[in-house]
Amino acid sequence: MPSTVHPTVLTLLLTLLTLLSLASAWKMDVNYSDGTQLHKHGHHNSHCKRFKKTDAAITSVVFEGSLFADTFVLYNDGHCRDESYKGKKGNNNVPNHVYRSYKVY
Repeated sequence: MPSTVHPTVLTLLLTLLTLLSLASAWKMDVNYSDGTQLHKHGHHNSHCKRFKKTDAAITSVVFEGSLFADTFVLYNDGHCRDESYKGKKGNNNVPNHVYRSYKVY
């Protein structure tokens, strides 16, 4: 006998999956000394990412963590080896500096 899923159960499962995906998304707004603001986002640990903009200092980072990522790190080099600043959720006033890469975890 084929089994069928009740529409209410299916709706509940889809709602839970949607909520989980929203809760697992992180966002990071990077503010530069020249007034530029870049938006970064993801759903899991970012691994090492290079900043494409390196002609102005970063002055602050607004970070919204997720279930799976609650910390970001800014690095002096482009290979995520020379850690410079570690931040958490909220508005982080970072030392004005040209950072080359970041990680979110």
